[in-house]
Amino acid sequence: MGCCLFAIGFFVCVGATAQTETKLGALVGEALLSHPALRGQQGMAQAAQSGVEGARWQFYPTPSVAIERAGSQSNDPSYRGDNQIIIASLRQPLWTGGRLTSNLAKAQAQALAARADLETTRQQLALRVIQAWSEAVSAQNKWLAWEQSRATHERLLAMVERRTNEGASAHADVALARSRLAAIDADRLLAQAQRDGALERLQLLIGGRRLAVQALALELPPQDAERNPERWLDDARASSPQIIKARAMAQAADAEAEAARAAISPEVSLRLERQWGNFNIAGVGSQNRIFLAVSTAFGGGLSSLSNINAALARSRAAQEDIQTQQLTVDDQVQNDLLLWRASQQRRRSLQDAQAAASEITSSWERQFLAGRKNWQDLMNAAREQAQFEAQLSDVIGSEQLSGWRLFTLAYGVDALLAPMPNQGQQRPLDFSPVSPSAPVLIRNQEEQWPGAQLRLTRTLLVPLPNQGQQRP
Repeated sequence: MGCCLFAIGFFVCVGATAQTETKLGALVGEALLSHPALRGQQGMAQAAQSGVEGARWQFYPTPSVAIERAGSQSNDPSYRGDNQIIIASLRQPLWTGGRLTSNLAKAQAQALAARADLETTRQQLALRVIQAWSEAVSAQNKWLAWEQSRATHERLLAMVERRTNEGASAHADVALARSRLAAIDADRLLAQAQRDGALERLQLLIGGRRLAVQALALELPPQDAERNPERWLDDARASSPQIIKARAMAQAADAEAEAARAAISPEVSLRLERQWGNFNIAGVGSQNRIFLAVSTAFGGGLSSLSNINAALARSRAAQEDIQTQQLTVDDQVQNDLLLWRASQQRRRSLQDAQAAASEITSSWERQFLAGRKNWQDLMNAAREQAQFEAQLSDVIGSEQLSGWRLFTLAYGVDALLAPMPNQGQQRPLDFSPVSPSAPVLIRNQEEQWPGAQLRLTRTLLVPLPNQGQQRP
């Protein structure tokens, strides 16, 4: 009976309707819409895109207008004509040694890096929501476990008080029951404080909207423990915004090196010019000219060569940063994968242990009433059952946290926001790839962004072993 009550309390959110449950994807979506950090990164991405447009405009002609007025002595032979001239010109670069192309490539790479920064902010914000949400749900389930244990200990305390009044039990048994009840209350209050703290962090992340903890549904991560770890790593590397940014910065460094090389090349340009007035001859009217110019700008001393060497060094450093980011992503994925699988195994073991502890408590209560077990044995059995229930809450919270972190790292934030079919069915998620006819995550970006093609269903609970249902 105790196990049944705990299961009902522990999975209370499963019985809620879709209107009362607060899904993880909805919480992440709220955070992405309201958090100021994203608006700042969006501004930086827009500025970088404007830089790309500016680099493209450098290929177009450059117009200019100059108005000059001169004053001189009457006998100055160089200024015997008009005292004012107007020159309108149009300069078109014909060949720059690759400088304009390199500048455009650098601007495009920097724009991609800015969008990767935006995606990094989205990912970090989603992970913070997952962390706070998981802690809130886990602490609430732990609180329910301690609340159920408190009810059990109150019932046992009332029973032993009646027996003491009747002379069937010693006063020490009452003192033991009261001390155990006080310890349960302390654990319950700690779980309540943890729940309220996590809920407060979650509410701040989603813009301050008040949440009822009863509306936070338990959503376990995908049940795909046999998936090859290399596939997790490959997916995480492909969708990691940190790696995308590192590659973009490497491209920008390469383009900067090409621009530094182009700086020592001559530049060929064509200039069209129209002049009104003439300082030397008065009244000549307007004149049209065309110029073909070759110019160079080497800089002081050997500074151009130093600039090339510096750009090449930055390019090599950027390539190494790609490897660094890959190692960081691999470490995150492997840690979450190990913790997730370990949590799954621990959950199954604790479910069995909790079910056995519930049966032992019920059996020992009957044996105590029959005189075959002493009061301390019954108290120890009740405490052990409560501890197993609290540990089960912790391990399911750990499985939930590590699983959804792994999901986000492997498939990106948009996979959390994608609609998932079969919301009401208690089936594990299927992460196997599907044909390209069923895409879930597609980005409309100018550069290539990673996409994920998944077949997804949702699970909302893991039934306890003595509830007449098989574990997934």
